Amino acid sequence: MARPLLRGDRLQAAREARGLTREQLATELELSSPARIRVWEAGLERPRPRFVPRLAAALGVDPLHLLDVDPADPPLAALRLSAGLATNEVTAPGMSVMTYVRLEDGRPGTEPTDDALRAVAEVLRVDAARVRAAIRRSRSDHAPVAPSNG
Repeated sequence: MARPLLRGDRLQAAREARGLTREQLATELELSSPARIRVWEAGLERPRPRFVPRLAAALGVDPLHLLDVDPADPPLAALRLSAGLATNEVTAPGMSVMTYVRLEDGRPGTEPTDDALRAVAEVLRVDAARVRAAIRRSRSDHAPVAPSNG
């Protein structure tokens, strides 16, 4: 599975449900132009991670609702985007950015320590159990598909 994407249709529906024009939303987000909202809604560009929680807050929705993931079982990358962070901003004691990236990419390997899980959870502003579940989801999303015997 590729990195979670912002769902332009969900962004547009949430904006319209809130009764906001693109101009009003752009003003609230301190964007220079409503064109940015238009290209996000059309799926022509992705917003920088820092805009995901800001968009969600302005629209009164959970940030995960705006992404193309199951909000009840998101992969690690979706939790990071919900927190408004780029991968290089996820550092924690006992965990390098590269170790974090391996977890987000679902690569098999050593399990993170409980301390590292708690530290990542703190950075992402969720509980450690949510991070552990998101790592499992990331691994299942990226697991190689076994060839069929056909």
